[in-house]
Amino acid sequence: MLATLRFILVMLAGIFLGLVSAWWAVGNLRFEGTRSIGQWSVQNDAVKANPYEAARAVRRGGGLGPSEGIELITEVSADNKPLKAACAYLVAGPMPQGVLWTLTVSDRDGHLPRNPAGRFGFTALDAMTFGPARQVRISIGRDVRPGDFIATTGLSSLRLTLRLYSPTLATRVPGLEQLPTITSLGCDEGGSS
Repeated sequence: MLATLRFILVMLAGIFLGLVSAWWAVGNLRFEGTRSIGQWSVQNDAVKANPYEAARAVRRGGGLGPSEGIELITEVSADNKPLKAACAYLVAGPMPQGVLWTLTVSDRDGHLPRNPAGRFGFTALDAMTFGPARQVRISIGRDVRPGDFIATTGLSSLRLTLRLYSPTLATRVPGLEQLPTITSLGCDEGGSS
């Protein structure tokens, strides 16, 4: 009887430790294999094949398969400073031509901002574009700005995710000249610029 009880306790402890270590690994380990394109980073296929990276993508609600397109992420501005939810930024510049794209604002854990408009991003179909290169100008911050704007209310950190939906992009990643840049417009008193 005592041996059976010990066996059950050891099994439960093993299951608990296994689940806790997997949860920790998905949230904390970072794997090499990301490539930078200016301030944007994209993961290569070897990293995407890693089961922990796949679980991390599912947890944050993202991840594109190789036949769908690519996902670019940034947590830094053009001057290589960390993005802060208390600051205002301008996402400006070209988007790859002939590609459906989405730009999403979230925190590092994938939580979306809470704002009265219920807006947490823009797409190629609803963002205003300018000039023959179809450049975008999207403001991000806590204080409302004219034009395309996303409020960062309720976020403790800031991450921008640009998803480009096109099977050809899986093999041909866009160059820096085809991607918008994120520049700082200043910070609230609680943040620093």
